[in-house]
Amino acid sequence: MKTTPQLQIALDYISLPPALVMAALVAPEVDIIEIGTPLCKAAGLEAIRGIREICPDKLILADFKTPDVGGIEAAMAFDAGADMITVIGGAAIATVEQAYSVARKRGKEMLMELTGVRDILERATEWRKIGIDRLVYHREWDSQSAGREWRQEDKDIIRQLIEMGYKVTVTGGLTLELLPFFADLPVSILICGRSIRENADPRMAAREIRLAIARLWSDTSSGAPSSRPASPTADLAAKAIRWGVSEMGLSLTVDGRDCPGCNSPQRFCHGSRTDIQIPSGVDQQQFIRQLLASVEPGESQAAGMASSGSFYLDVGALTRIHESKVLNLLSATSAALQKAGFPANTRAAMEAAHNILNE
Repeated sequence: MKTTPQLQIALDYISLPPALVMAALVAPEVDIIEIGTPLCKAAGLEAIRGIREICPDKLILADFKTPDVGGIEAAMAFDAGADMITVIGGAAIATVEQAYSVARKRGKEMLMELTGVRDILERATEWRKIGIDRLVYHREWDSQSAGREWRQEDKDIIRQLIEMGYKVTVTGGLTLELLPFFADLPVSILICGRSIRENADPRMAAREIRLAIARLWSDTSSGAPSSRPASPTADLAAKAIRWGVSEMGLSLTVDGRDCPGCNSPQRFCHGSRTDIQIPSGVDQQQFIRQLLASVEPGESQAAGMASSGSFYLDVGALTRIHESKVLNLLSATSAALQKAGFPANTRAAMEAAHNILNE
């Protein structure tokens, strides 16, 4: 039986809120969550801390592509909550050794990133001599845009690297349709980014890829994909918002102490809009400006100031009611609150909303 590769999602975003939403959405279907290089540069160590908060039980890779000060950057990533880091293939051996030493002492992983490396086998031989056993074989983003396709030559090099003792990660425009091309190789990890992130239903896309990997690399299938879930109703989405903001530590404007519950016809909250109290001590105008700046483009009507001391989230104003859209509203709210100094519990909010939306 072949070993089944792990599935890694690449969060190649340039801001943290949508990355947090995507991580929460797909975490049940993937093994490793990668904080992509653009996100590492845009959000820094807060990206690692934020993903660790949302996904405490997942492996997290920080794609630093470290070019220098290997030991320092490795320690920074691991201290923030990462389990794995990458070092760029062009880095000096001293940099590689320092990063690798820190990883070994912490019980973590370090991977060599082959982006831009021309003499792959020669460099790989050098790295093996100092103990490196993981690397990332990469069809670069810009090369994909220029029409670079996967070739048999790539597979031949990957096979040689595996024979040298490397656990090889493969990445670069991987899709469901491309997986069979690699199925005869005992690779360690497969990274999918846009094929999951840009799908209308990212979780289902990740599930389908995970199940395809299981079928292609194992003797038996782990099962057939379940039917695609229906989009939530406005009532259910509004309920998810109410539970999510409550888990953040916020209060609704309506006094719910005598409410018989969200599923009761006599419940106090009706409609798609939820009005929420702005916590005391939070600058209201600053918070609203940050909230509107954090929501997805085209969704600004779904959030705003309700009255003095309160704001609203309205799932009925979303361009479409979908779990990712609802979670994005909560993520934007949490990010705005945290920038205003309020310690919103993002992880609890996401979990509560996800559970409601999947009732």
